[in-house]
Amino acid sequence: MTTKTYNPLPVDVQEGERYKWCTCGYSQTMPLCDHSHREKSDKKSFKFFAETTGTIELCGCSETTTPPYCDQQQCKIKTNRHGY
Repeated sequence: MTTKTYNPLPVDVQEGERYKWCTCGYSQTMPLCDHSHREKSDKKSFKFFAETTGTIELCGCSETTTPPYCDQQQCKIKTNRHGY
């Protein structure tokens, strides 16, 4: 079980399949949506189709400016500020 983290998270995907990326940060299956937002947030999942088959890295903090992919900005800020 993975929760919100300030690191990109690997996800195995299949080309053409639809995935739901978590935007609320409450999912227990980060970075993919488990519908926790329905109880805790007004945010909705970000739906996308995999362009290739393989392992991709998705944003683990839900604060990226390039959803669903990590833009590394929050990772750098939080790591520098908190040391993790």
